[in-house]
Parts: sequence; structure tokens; C-alpha cells
Amino acid sequence: MIKDKKIYILVLFFSTYIFLGLFIYQDFGIGIEEHFQRKNGFYWLDYLLSFSDYHVLKEAVNLKYKEILLSNPNLPNIVFFNYYGIIFDVPIAFIESIFNLENSKTYFEIRHILIFLIFLFSSFFFYKILFKRFNFPIAFLGLCIYSLTPRIFGDSFHNNKDILFLSLLTIAISYLFNFFDKTNNKSLIIFCLFSALATSTRIMGIYLPILFILFIYLEFLTNKRSLINFFGLFFKIIFFYLIFLYLHYPYIWQLNIFEISDWFSKFFFSMNLNILFNGHYYSMNYLPRSYLPTWIFISTPFILLIFFIFGAFLFLKRFFYRLVNISNHKPHGSDLWVSNNEKKDMFILFSFFSFLLYAIFFNVAMLSGWRHFYFLHIFLTYISVFGLFNLIIYFKKKISMKIIYSLLMLPIILLIYENVKFHPYQSLYFNNLMSKEQIKRFQVDTPSLSRVDALKSILIDSPNKKKIFIANSSWTPFINGKDLLAPESKKKLVFTGQDFKKADYIYDNFIYKSDEKYNKSHMIPSDFTIFKKLEIKNVHIYSIYKKNIR
Repeated sequence: MIKDKKIYILVLFFSTYIFLGLFIYQDFGIGIEEHFQRKNGFYWLDYLLSFSDYHVLKEAVNLKYKEILLSNPNLPNIVFFNYYGIIFDVPIAFIESIFNLENSKTYFEIRHILIFLIFLFSSFFFYKILFKRFNFPIAFLGLCIYSLTPRIFGDSFHNNKDILFLSLLTIAISYLFNFFDKTNNKSLIIFCLFSALATSTRIMGIYLPILFILFIYLEFLTNKRSLINFFGLFFKIIFFYLIFLYLHYPYIWQLNIFEISDWFSKFFFSMNLNILFNGHYYSMNYLPRSYLPTWIFISTPFILLIFFIFGAFLFLKRFFYRLVNISNHKPHGSDLWVSNNEKKDMFILFSFFSFLLYAIFFNVAMLSGWRHFYFLHIFLTYISVFGLFNLIIYFKKKISMKIIYSLLMLPIILLIYENVKFHPYQSLYFNNLMSKEQIKRFQVDTPSLSRVDALKSILIDSPNKKKIFIANSSWTPFINGKDLLAPESKKKLVFTGQDFKKADYIYDNFIYKSDEKYNKSHMIPSDFTIFKKLEIKNVHIYSIYKKNIR
């Protein structure tokens, strides 16, 4: 009966989640990199089809690729395609070609639905991780935190790189933990597969098998396990990981071993853009060491931060206790962990701080807040849940379990409230610790999600105009926002860049908007007045200015 109840709750959760996603997916804008990813998909699909005889499809793909180049001249150069695999973009490009989707709106909406469904799929694996480690109420709470944290939830509808990376890493870790529970080649191979898929999405994925190897080496050193067993496992991981990586990374097919080394080193170079962080502008390649911890702190719901801090304290306390007693001859005195559950905990702790310290001390290039490190959400949630689990253990002798489990609804209710409040700009969420003045010191709409909403507002305001001239007071290419509009609406719009004299409206989302006394090109002319200003809580997302009618 209890088992059936758990199943009903899970079915209800996932059914509601899917229904909600399919109901609201059209509310979200287009991320700044989505057009590039579309171009990437058609480029590699065209390349893969060169090995086939499907001439009709090849011609259709080639024409679509040329069409994308003509309509989006501002997209990054072809050399950037070398850094991305084909796991997501190519299948989407194939769907667009097979069904001959003429309307870009349909393409991007399909894309958004698929990102959402992949993330939802990964949430089930995260639930499995927690259920095996804790109990059903805690696992369910962790599932809600994982899937409803505002920035993660918002990005799950448009961010195909960082959310896809997070999802693939979650599935990989799930199978890794299966391997911890029961050593078998099946779990190991699937772990290598999803680690390789994650790597083709973001190069950071290569560190997961490396961390696993370091972790088992640590186990070998502390437990004095067989050296043969260690090397056997080491070569299995390397072999399967490299095979899977090679199979779905077409660019590697063209390289020899020396060229691969050179290609890999270029992943750690990036564009030299200026980033507003805590009131100052920095090169994205030379950010302060506090950049990542600060962004995590200001954009994670406060209640989760409390659970995380407590959980991290308990993790570290246990780790150092094990470390100082490592030479004892008591039962398990030589072990850093005494059970598979503790082994999982240690891997989470080890991975989280490895990635965090790497980002802090090696000048990793970042922008758009901490989206490049959204995969840390796996570890943050796990550690938070661990902290909450231990709080329950502490209070269960003093408070009724019914009351405790009722209180577990509070974080879920708060997460739902924050998502509703910020919708459809959950991706731009700041927690309640941040005042309006403090938020102004950070970039807000870096992915430029507000472009679509701004264009819809302008179209509503000028329904009878045959042509509407729109300028842009921000760095982002505003023209790309039109692709989530109906074809008849797109025909009305004429984009003038930063030529304000020709414009009827000016859009400003304050991205890369330097101090006006140093950058006059961003200043709004005096013959324009505010038409619309969008603020959610303390977050100023965008403004639209309209030319005064004389």
C-alpha cells in the first residue's frame, strides 16, 4: 500500500510537470546562443550526409544551411563548430529538414520542448540517486528542488547547452552510483557513454571520468586494494569513454593524435567580452575569484543555501574525522568511507569542491552569471538534501514526524511561489537577500530572453503600422528575437541597430551597457520617452522607449 502511494505521488508529480511544461513553453524567449546552435546542427548534418546517398535530403539541408547564413549574418564563424558535438543540434536539424519546417517559430518551439523533456528525464535519475541514499520523502523533496529551482527551471526551456550538460551529467552519476552499489560492466559502460555525451556538450564533461579515476585511486591508497584491480578499472573507463566520444564527435574524425591535442587546448580560450560584476567591469577571461561563489549565493533561494551550508559542514566534518583516523587499526579505521552511502557522499563532496576550486583558481572564462557551472546544481541539491536529512534525524525525537514531513512542504511551496512570481523570467532570478540597488551591480538579462516579449509589446502598440522601426541600446543582436514571432508579424519589423534617428522604438536590456559618460552610443535620445518598463520584484529586466509624436 505504501509503495503504491509513492508511485501515485511520483506519477502525479511528473504528469503535472509535463502538463505545466507543455502549457507554458511558448512563454519563454530565445537564448542568445540558440541561433548559433541551429547553425551548428545544420553544418554537421550536412557533413554527415556527405557520407550518404540521400541526395534529396542533402539538397534540402544544404539550402536550409545557406538560408540560416543569409538571415543571420552576425552568427559566429564556422571555426566555432569544432568545439561542439552533434548529440542535440543534429537531431533537431534532421527533424526540421524531414518535416520541412518553414516557420522558425515552430523550430525553436520544438527545440524548447525537447530541452524541457530531457531535463525532466534527468530529474527521474536524480530522484533515483536520492531514493537509494535516503528515503522517499527526502528523495521527493530533492526531486522538487532539482526541478523547481528558478534559474534551472527557467533555463530548462531554452538553454540546450548548460541544461543538457546538467541532465547528461546527472544520468552519468546515477549509473556511477549504481556501479558503487553493485560493480558491473553495464553500469560502467553506460556511465562512460553519458560522460562522453556530456563532454560533446561542454568540454567540462571530461573531468567526470577523471574525477572517478582519481576517486578510485584514493580508495586504492587508503584501503590498500589490489593495484591490478585499479589499473583494470582505469583502462576500462578510458577505453569506453574515448570510443563513445569519438563516435559522436565528427570533428575528431578529421584529426590525427597531435591535432587532437592542439584542438583540445583551444577549448580554454574564449572571447574577450566585458562582464559587469559587483559594480565593476571585468574581462570574462580575468574574473575575480569570487565570481562563481557570489553568483551561486545571490541566485539560489535562501532556504536552500541554509540547507546547503549545514550539509556541507556535516560532510566536511565527517571527511576530516575519517582523515585524521586513517591510520587507526580500529574496524574501518583505514577507510575514508564505511559504506556505499558514505562513498557516494564523498564523491559528491569531492566533485563539488574540485569543480568549484578549479573555477576559482584557474581563471575559467564565464558569462551570464554561473550558467556554465549549472551542473553544480546536482551537487548543491544533494548536499542540501543531506543537510535537511540530518536536521530531521536531530528533531525527530522532539517533534512528531507528521509535523516534520508537513514542514518539508515549505521549501516546495516557496520554490513554486518564486517560479510563479518570476515567470517567464525564472532564468533571471535573484534571491531575497538582494536589494534593487545591489542587483543593478550585476548583469541581468545576458541571454537576452526579453527580446521576444519586447517585440510582442511593440507589435500590440502599433497594430496598424505596415513597418515598425526598432533600435537597440544593448550589445545583443536584437534582430534574432523575431524568430519566435508569427511570419506576418516578422514582416512588419525593421531593425536599425543603434541608429536611433530612424527608430520608432528603442529596446534596452542594459547588457554590456557601459557608463554613459564613456559610451555615448547607449544614451537614449531626448525625443524618446519610456513606453514600457518591466520589473519583477527587485529585478529590472528591460525598458522600451517610444519616439514622441510631434
